[in-house]
Amino acid sequence: MKSPEAPSGNASLPHLRHVDGLRALAALTVFVNHAYAQVWEGPKDRGDPSAALTPLSYSLVAGHLAVTVFIVISGFCLTLPVLKAGDRLRGGVSEFLQRRVVRILPPYYAAVLLSLALIWTVIGEPTGTLWDVPIRVSLSSILAHVFLLQDLFGTGSINYVLWSIAVECQIYLVFPLLLVSWRRLGPGATTALALAAGYAVRMGFDGTRIARMNSHFLGMFVLGMLAAYIARSPDQRYQWLRRRFPWATVSALGFATVVGMVAFWNVLRFRFGFISVDLVVGVMAAAALVLTSRGDKSLLGSTFGWRPLAFVGTFSYSLYLIHAPLLQVIWQYGLNPAGVGSDAMFGILMTDGLLSILCTSYLFYKAFEAPAMRAASRIRSEKKLVATVTAS
Repeated sequence: MKSPEAPSGNASLPHLRHVDGLRALAALTVFVNHAYAQVWEGPKDRGDPSAALTPLSYSLVAGHLAVTVFIVISGFCLTLPVLKAGDRLRGGVSEFLQRRVVRILPPYYAAVLLSLALIWTVIGEPTGTLWDVPIRVSLSSILAHVFLLQDLFGTGSINYVLWSIAVECQIYLVFPLLLVSWRRLGPGATTALALAAGYAVRMGFDGTRIARMNSHFLGMFVLGMLAAYIARSPDQRYQWLRRRFPWATVSALGFATVVGMVAFWNVLRFRFGFISVDLVVGVMAAAALVLTSRGDKSLLGSTFGWRPLAFVGTFSYSLYLIHAPLLQVIWQYGLNPAGVGSDAMFGILMTDGLLSILCTSYLFYKAFEAPAMRAASRIRSEKKLVATVTAS
């Protein structure tokens, strides 16, 4: 899932290009996951990839972990303006929620409508691929997507990536309460409580619909909030932490731990134990954000900030929203009829397919996401103007 909020979305905040780059890497990881699954996952057995491509089966793990990274980025980016405003939500809770609605929902609903239109016209029949799940459309699944409850009901229907948008929007509703706790209990206690409560609900309701909410992501979001304070707060305690704490080591150890766990478990076992490693990835992502956002140059920051990568990050929300049905269109009407082998299919999806989907996603961004961003910015400007006129 792509975090649609960016520091660059606020004119008073510095543009953190490396955050766009990290967002792009996460979105592209999800794309690799689904391109691999498009070819080799699904009801129909297509055999196994060649030995050279077998390691890419771990993209089935990395795709989920990329969503964890998105959640951390979201907490980081939404907290930066709060930090700049003196630990307050500028404009209050109502303005925050209004801006979230205007920023996120227009492209989201456009993606829902696009997915439904494609299902009802060209990709609505079973093909033995991963897309056989989204075509199971019902009135209840449509209503679930309208009211952002698809993580609980109709999960996977219409577009199998959209469950995470519901999860993130539900976290947004809790964000003002997290800030109250931040001021009253402190960042340490708030982070610990969010992690404990999120994991308690997720594990306590394992096997039920409530578990599909992935409530443990609340803790990942708060780790992003904590990373924002450590990276940017003028408070001396945070300054000491960002300069003295070994963030590079924490990030590297987190990455090594994840790699070690994946190597120890097979992919199937790992996919049923995601929550046991999400915390490691959350800490790793938070540490990487602190390391690359504190102002000094680093190799990691330069890598994330690479301009082509950062450019993709600017429209990665759109890429995330629409890539799944586009993968099915390319496979169903281009690759499968051509009778190319599975390895060649995957290679084409990762080259020409990726390029065409990036271009289409950018057009989608220009049509739906960019106007939503401008509309969200106007809300803040209009409130400022009203406040100025009233004060005068």
